[in-house]
Amino acid sequence: MTHTSANFAKSELQSLTRPDTYPCRIMQVSPNHIRGILIDMDGTFVDHIQTITRCFQYACRELGFPEPSTDKVKRSIGGSMPVTIQKFLPPEHVEAGKEIWRRRFDEIHLQGVVVLPGASELLDTCQATGIKAAIFTNKTGSHSRAIIANEGFDSQLEFVFGAEDTAYRKPQPEFSAAAIEKMQLEGQQMAMIGDSPFDIHAARAGGMLAICVTTGSHTREELESEGADLIFDSLSEVADWLRR
Repeated sequence: MTHTSANFAKSELQSLTRPDTYPCRIMQVSPNHIRGILIDMDGTFVDHIQTITRCFQYACRELGFPEPSTDKVKRSIGGSMPVTIQKFLPPEHVEAGKEIWRRRFDEIHLQGVVVLPGASELLDTCQATGIKAAIFTNKTGSHSRAIIANEGFDSQLEFVFGAEDTAYRKPQPEFSAAAIEKMQLEGQQMAMIGDSPFDIHAARAGGMLAICVTTGSHTREELESEGADLIFDSLSEVADWLRR
């Protein structure tokens, strides 16, 4: 991996170009050039926060540290589990915490999945309009594929691509480049749909349109300040925009 998890966690967003370089262009953006979309998983396509929180709480409890609240976990996720867990455990316990978290998540990852409103409508719209759709997430690829298959969406997606499928994660440019290559399109023909700054910067790294929804970990104001091109309140609204 190009960076260690610890160093990258501290600098991954700070080292990117600041968001004021990319003004929010809500009224000017057209869907006409979009041929493919990459969709984030947690907070965008599904709500899995209760299960994710249970795993962080279990890891902290097993190691004798305070358990984070659901709200604290929700505000902390986005950069993948190895990044998030550093916010709840001291450095010398992080590696043990990761292993405990993984074991617990392996056991319960199909539990507590709530498909967010508009997810099915968005995929139906993509099929009707000839737009390719794929999942692009910092959740592990193996778990993400299992969840998507269990919810019955795998046949409507080109692929499900996540953490540990490569050595990278959002917003590293190599991760965006790998997803774009799998889609067999150019970045400027694509949009990234997510709920956090990680998704916005992943879009920028690949030359994609940055579309955000307010169903996850960040507010409209936060997403706007980070430079999202479009901000919607649900995937149904994204589907409506694509049909324009």
